[in-house]
Amino acid sequence: MKKILILSTGLLFALQINAQKFGAKIGFNMSGVNSSTTLQDFQTAALENGLQGGFVFEFMPTKIGIRAEALYTQKGYSVNAATELTDGTDITTDFSLNMDYIEVPLLLKFKMGPAYIAAGPYFGYAISGKEIVSITLDGEKLAEELYSDYEKVPSNDVFKSGEFNEDNIQYKRTDYGINARLGVKFFKFFAEAEYGVGLNNIKDYETMPADEFTKNYTISFSLGMFFN
Repeated sequence: MKKILILSTGLLFALQINAQKFGAKIGFNMSGVNSSTTLQDFQTAALENGLQGGFVFEFMPTKIGIRAEALYTQKGYSVNAATELTDGTDITTDFSLNMDYIEVPLLLKFKMGPAYIAAGPYFGYAISGKEIVSITLDGEKLAEELYSDYEKVPSNDVFKSGEFNEDNIQYKRTDYGINARLGVKFFKFFAEAEYGVGLNNIKDYETMPADEFTKNYTISFSLGMFFN
C-alpha cells in the first residue's frame, strides 16, 4: 500500500510539472480607440502600429487551463485633419498617440486538438506616452519652431500638463479590459490572433464631461514558443 501511495504521489507530481509551461512570444499590434467624441473634429486616419512581446506561463492540467502573461505592448491611435485657412492655404495636421504599456493578461484557455481559444481580463500600466504632431502647409512640412503659432507642439508627454495639444488633456497610466484569442500550437511553437477591448477611460482632465470616454482597442498577431 505504501509503495502504491508513493508511486501515485510521484505520478501526480510528474503530471503537475508537465502541466506547467513557460515560454515567450513576440508580435505586433494594430490599435485605435473607441471614443464618445469626434476627437476635436479630426477624422480617424489609420490604426496605429506597434510591437508586443514578453513571457508566457501556462497551467494546463486538462484541456482547460490558465494562461498568464507579462508583456510589453505598444498602443495608440492616429488621426488627421485637413482644412483651408482664410488666406486659401491648405493645412493638414497629423496627430498620433503612442503609449507603451506593461500588460498582464490572465486568460482561461480551452484546447481543441492543436487549436485553442482563450479569453479573460488584462491589466496594464503605461510606462511612457507621447503625442506626436506633424503640420503640413500646401504640401510642405511646417518647421517645428512655428508649431506654437497653431497651438501645437511637435512632441508632448501625455502624463504631464502641456501648454498646447488638446487643451492640456492628460492621460491615465492605468488600463484594463478584456482579451479574446484564437491560437494553434505545433510542437513547442504557437501562433495567435487576438482582439482586446479596453474598459477604462484613458483620458483624465479636470473639465472632462462625465459622459466622455476614450478607450483602447487592439488587434494583435504573435508567434511564440515554450521552453519546456
